[in-house]
Amino acid sequence: MKLPAVRKKKGQRWTSEQARRFLASAREDGDPYYAAYVLILIQGTRKGEMLGLREDAVDFDGLTIRIEYQLQRVGRHLLHRETKTAGSDADLPLPGILATALRQRLADRAVDKTAAGSTWQDSHLMFTTKYGTPIEPRNFDRSWHSRIKKAGVPRITVHDGRRTCGSLLADLDVHPRVAMAILRHAQFAITMEIYTEVSVAATRAGLMKLGESLA
Repeated sequence: MKLPAVRKKKGQRWTSEQARRFLASAREDGDPYYAAYVLILIQGTRKGEMLGLREDAVDFDGLTIRIEYQLQRVGRHLLHRETKTAGSDADLPLPGILATALRQRLADRAVDKTAAGSTWQDSHLMFTTKYGTPIEPRNFDRSWHSRIKKAGVPRITVHDGRRTCGSLLADLDVHPRVAMAILRHAQFAITMEIYTEVSVAATRAGLMKLGESLA
């Protein structure tokens, strides 16, 4: 017997307005993860890469950010190690909104360090708990969904937040090869899969444009 192919479930994503509302909500509330949300939605950073970002990975003068480490839970241990492949490593341009968010994040971490005193454990990570320790990925997920509820936007996963970055790049007509470099996909086909899932608005606009050309 030949079984029918199982359809792959498409990931969800936000529109640009929903992403803007989510970030605005976090910024206005002084959410400690605001910079993390910007990294995911605007830079397309993976959750492990964001949590594993070192404090010295950002060059504010040169306006670049270096993605080369990830933080992952393996059994009972949180491991801080290099990204899966050399292709995942990259020096990326640092948009203004992200530079501002990361500067604030470092300022907030300095406040946490002073308040913690002798209990501070320096992990040299950009994102830490109030005691300097790495952030548990599941705890970040809880904060992500809590912020979604406060912002009043559709519930999506952190990974779908990264997909949102890819979709918004497609909607802005950014060349797929450029998007591949931003998202650091190992295969071009992965980038094109996101590009073929254009938004409803883009589909409607495309059909209207086609109709006008044939009228």
